[in-house]
Amino acid sequence: MSDLPEMNNTYTDSKIYMGFPEDLPPHYAYEAVQIFNDCGGFPEFVPNSGIKTDKNSGIWLQKGEERYDIPFFGEENEKLEHKLQKREIYRIMSNFTGYTSPWGCMTGVRPAKIVNVLFNSGATYQEALEELENFYMARSEKAELAVKTACNQESFLKEQIENPKNIAIYVGIPFCPTRCLYCSFTSHPIGKYIKIVDKYLELLEAELRTVVPVLLQKGYNIESLYIGGGTPTSLSETSFEKFLGFVTDVVNPVNLKEFSLEAGRPDSITPEKLRIAKKAGVTRISVNPQTMNNATLELIGRRHSAEEVISAFEMARMAGFDNINMDIIAGLPGEELSHFEYTLEKIAQLKPDGLTVHTLSVKRAADLKRDAKAELLRHDITGKMLIESQKCASSMGMIPFYMYRQKNMLGNHENVSYCRPGCESPYNIHIMEEDQTIFAFGAGGVTKICQKDIIRSFNVKSVEDYMKRSEEMAQRKLMLI
Repeated sequence: MSDLPEMNNTYTDSKIYMGFPEDLPPHYAYEAVQIFNDCGGFPEFVPNSGIKTDKNSGIWLQKGEERYDIPFFGEENEKLEHKLQKREIYRIMSNFTGYTSPWGCMTGVRPAKIVNVLFNSGATYQEALEELENFYMARSEKAELAVKTACNQESFLKEQIENPKNIAIYVGIPFCPTRCLYCSFTSHPIGKYIKIVDKYLELLEAELRTVVPVLLQKGYNIESLYIGGGTPTSLSETSFEKFLGFVTDVVNPVNLKEFSLEAGRPDSITPEKLRIAKKAGVTRISVNPQTMNNATLELIGRRHSAEEVISAFEMARMAGFDNINMDIIAGLPGEELSHFEYTLEKIAQLKPDGLTVHTLSVKRAADLKRDAKAELLRHDITGKMLIESQKCASSMGMIPFYMYRQKNMLGNHENVSYCRPGCESPYNIHIMEEDQTIFAFGAGGVTKICQKDIIRSFNVKSVEDYMKRSEEMAQRKLMLI
């Protein structure tokens, strides 16, 4: 603890203050204190109040009469220097608030990617564990999960290194039966847009036909085709067949390693749509309940019942699908641990091939506003839910194969996907590890060229804007090829 400068004698209340030499805090410092946003410990910023010296960065933290200056650690590598400062900020904030994050001072969205970097530098399994626990101060169970996930990705990452021209195609349908309370994706109630769906599909087809043939001419190999949204199965049976017809005409599914379809809303699934999907060559689908509690489903705007989830799943099995994933969410409003355990019990009875467990993330674009978080965080049950989901997945013979974190997740936890060995989604692995180029089509699609530096090209999110500018979206991609 350093002496209090005279200028800061007024900061002797119980609030936490953060000073820095600029008008805004450095991004890495802001990331570190944002970890404490949900425990009542977010500091009050004091711009232009720190002075850089040979030893100190000009960033300081103070609570009452305790003040700590964040030092320079003397690293020539700026990225490492900032990581060390972030770690020190986390340590001090944790002392001030009494809160420790399950992932420690880690703020990145890709924990397994950190492990893969360690593996590439020669680290062993145990050394990777120790790095996450000792440097990042992650809890042991989180470190173990990240390292296991990275190990299960090894063969996929190695194959991409050996075949750098492997790419993925993402096609987005931005419509759903209804918009869920927590949703922040490019998704619109299809009833509102029913008159323009055919025109949207027409423009989407044109975008695909403009770009994909050029990719093939350039020698790229399409490994994965992922149809997402939104909910692609919210299309009518006629439109759905037309859609998959032109997609598979442009992208031949015969040699694909993965052809995934988000059939996320059970109330959008029919036997005919499943027949169409199977005939088109779809190999992996998602039937997403989010919860198996009917009261919660109604509250979050799903507009379907748990019984419909079971019916849709059984229809998919009867249609011949042997790689069915199910998504659930830990931390939904009003749910206690017993509700979540009930959901896991019902899913285990269905015996899906994959289970993706999301931690509720309350985003600005969602209807579930940030001011609802006090109620959502009334006690720390989210972590217990995730532990139970891991046990459930293991009991079904599943392994973790990709994971990621988001801002504003309850309890600073994570999203993780489990599956039976052999049912992994290469698309999801590569999009998280950022080692494979993805060309994205449709409203809200994000094309990502993964070279030494990652280059992104964003399609406009609004359906109306896309319909005016779809040709421009195609030309943007052509300029990147």
